[in-house]
Amino acid sequence: MGFIDALYTLGKEFSSTTNEISDYLSLPATIGKTKEIRIYLKLENYEQLESNTIGEKLEPLKISGISKIDEADFFAGEGTEEEKKIKYLYKNPPGSNTSWRYSPVLRISKPKVDREKNSKAFSEGSKSYFTKIEKMFMDMEEMNYFEKDTVEKLMEELNNNLDKILACYTDKNSNYLIVFGIDNNSNFLYPGEIPHFRNYFNEKLNNELDKKQVNSTKNGSKCDYCGNASDVFVNFNLVFPFATFDKPNFLPAINEKFSHKIYKICDDCLKTFTRSKSYVEFNLSDDSTIYKIQIWIIPEFFTIDKNVFDMSFKKLNNYISSDQHSKEESLLDYITDPNYIEDPYTAVFHFLFLEDNQSQLIIHQMIEDVPLTRIRKLQKIWENTVQNFENTKSINNKLSTAFKQIHSSLRRLVLKEKDEIQVMRNLSIDIIGKLLSGEKIDTKILKQNFVARIPKLMNDKTQSDRFYFILNDFLIINEFLTNYNKSLGVLV
Repeated sequence: MGFIDALYTLGKEFSSTTNEISDYLSLPATIGKTKEIRIYLKLENYEQLESNTIGEKLEPLKISGISKIDEADFFAGEGTEEEKKIKYLYKNPPGSNTSWRYSPVLRISKPKVDREKNSKAFSEGSKSYFTKIEKMFMDMEEMNYFEKDTVEKLMEELNNNLDKILACYTDKNSNYLIVFGIDNNSNFLYPGEIPHFRNYFNEKLNNELDKKQVNSTKNGSKCDYCGNASDVFVNFNLVFPFATFDKPNFLPAINEKFSHKIYKICDDCLKTFTRSKSYVEFNLSDDSTIYKIQIWIIPEFFTIDKNVFDMSFKKLNNYISSDQHSKEESLLDYITDPNYIEDPYTAVFHFLFLEDNQSQLIIHQMIEDVPLTRIRKLQKIWENTVQNFENTKSINNKLSTAFKQIHSSLRRLVLKEKDEIQVMRNLSIDIIGKLLSGEKIDTKILKQNFVARIPKLMNDKTQSDRFYFILNDFLIINEFLTNYNKSLGVLV
């Protein structure tokens, strides 16, 4: 259970418990790749915002309209990670069909080139963004957080301001959020800065936790993880909504097929694992290597020396807080640096390949207990391959580049066949997974995929001019994998 243990340790080592709500929050989007459309609500009973007490009964918000709409970079501005996270007050809804949200923050897709299509995405049909917003706010109104008929007025205002919204919705390379807040003298108050939204979040959270509680008298009175007694429990998959598994016996503790083995955890463990998940998504997740795939890289340290243990986490935290991390240097590159962990035999890493699909996490592969020595060995093999291979002067010798090159080389073999995108993505995951697991790689499959597509590549107008570069990248990867197999003592 190394993966679970590592998550628990992260939750204890790096997370603050200064704010009760923050224990359950997550990030709504990827930092640096997301923009937000901020909608400023005009408020009549402004004195209501002076309350900071969660649970205090407040008068419904009296919204008179929309005063301003602008665009901003997601997670910009001053404040710590936790402070910013509290501002958005975001938590994934409990299911893909849930109409309400924990806070007035809505994730939307990248804009289309065609402005008319963007307009329809907002305003037309039962699945439009405006329809989702209406359902989201109607729940708040029905729960008396908005004055009666506020939603009707608000939707009319949104339709009248559609042009202003579309003017902020133009970057085709960015994902977008719609964030509703209060206009405070032209300053935008985020949901977490508004008592009504905090109370609403807390009420919805408590309702959902009550639904997920496990009867302790029926299932036992101790937490399956920490062993402490408790009156109520929730299932572990409340924290990690893993949807599907490639292997039938994969992690039974969170596999629905093994419901009799599903972990029930106490409230303290729930908070710890929730904080850990948020920390991993924010700091230890890579979504730039494989298309639409998150790679979690979770460390676990083995040492009886408390000073060495603490120093390892301190170095990791310092790196995450540094300019290196902000410049998106890969965590994989960092841990291959001998200055990070001087004794590589004290650390292993757990790798999860995940796909975010409508509030569920689909696990494509999980490799537990990868020794740091193996990771650094892969780094050395890639360095030697790049050094000894011709025409590689422009290629980075970092291991993260090798993984990206594997996927990009296979991805370039795809022309117009959409089904092949997924095939090549899965092949990339399989190859990288075997590298991390220390298993032999069948390079024949790789060669067969390439040779079979040569005629199409040569006849494709866009790809034929780049065929030399495609061939060169493929040969580098093939050489790298061949050298890797040789390091295992495998005849190639």
